Amino acid sequence: MSDDNAQLLNGVYEAFGRGDMEAVMAAFAEDIEWNSPAVLPHGATLRGRDGVGGFFEKLGSSWENFGIEIDAVFGSGDRACAIGKAQGTLDGSHASYGFVHAWTIRDSVLVRFDEYVDPSPELIAAAATRLEATTA
Repeated sequence: MSDDNAQLLNGVYEAFGRGDMEAVMAAFAEDIEWNSPAVLPHGATLRGRDGVGGFFEKLGSSWENFGIEIDAVFGSGDRACAIGKAQGTLDGSHASYGFVHAWTIRDSVLVRFDEYVDPSPELIAAAATRLEATTA
């Protein structure tokens, strides 16, 4: 099963890379739990496909030339993890972050996403600016 889950996840990332958001969204459970850290301009804690659709819209509106590179995908039981790097242009400056995406998979459907990141200094500065703007 873990090889099947890793293969499923690789397919989802390949679909994302070619911009096939319909295929990406079809892999998610209707009530998927989604956790992405607030240091990211698109970070959010959400539940459900509609919320995750909004996450991807925010990702697209926050970044220019956004892309990810997957270094490895591992599966074990009902869990799979992807390790990689994301980068793009944020507020006119290049920014990037390393990530681990931890997924829970049941019956070949993605039911939970937890993202852990190692942000670049530029991304940390942008997050601080956003925080200042919201508290001012």
